[in-house]
Amino acid sequence: MELSVGDVMTRAVIYVKPTQNIKKVAELMKIHDIDSLLVMENKKGVGIVTDTDIIRKVVAEGIDPSNAHVGDIMTSPLVTINPEADIDEAAKEMSKQHIKRLVVTKRNNIVGIISEDDIVNVEPALSTLIREHNMWSIEEVTPIPESLSGVCESCNNYSEDLKIRDGRLLCEECVAQV
Repeated sequence: MELSVGDVMTRAVIYVKPTQNIKKVAELMKIHDIDSLLVMENKKGVGIVTDTDIIRKVVAEGIDPSNAHVGDIMTSPLVTINPEADIDEAAKEMSKQHIKRLVVTKRNNIVGIISEDDIVNVEPALSTLIREHNMWSIEEVTPIPESLSGVCESCNNYSEDLKIRDGRLLCEECVAQV
């Protein structure tokens, strides 16, 4: 029997308003040991804010979390799925959309949230699909440069033209010896 989204979703969802400051949001995430919060306005889901949003759009940009607001960094619109859908359908949708969570709705009402972790915990075989999505995302976000400067991992000499070989940073001389 195939598990449904409703079988594995998290029902207790914590909400914030778009006007909430990021410092308070980070505190809520820490207190509740969660990595995302739904954003609600006028009883409607308008977005989601994740720990990754905070890191990339606030911390990495040097913005004061006390002065930044959820509405400025949230991901919107929400990507939703029905609780009766199979979890493999949810995994495919996450992979297709390049996201880690889907908001679960029934008759336009939010009834929960399902994450990649929720799916992998009950159906480890789907982890391959999710892992492929994550690897693709990392490559898209972080291109690997042709060369780097630093200390060679083989001879410990400084070089301004290190190459990546077999997962190690090597100078030209050490690359020639490989």
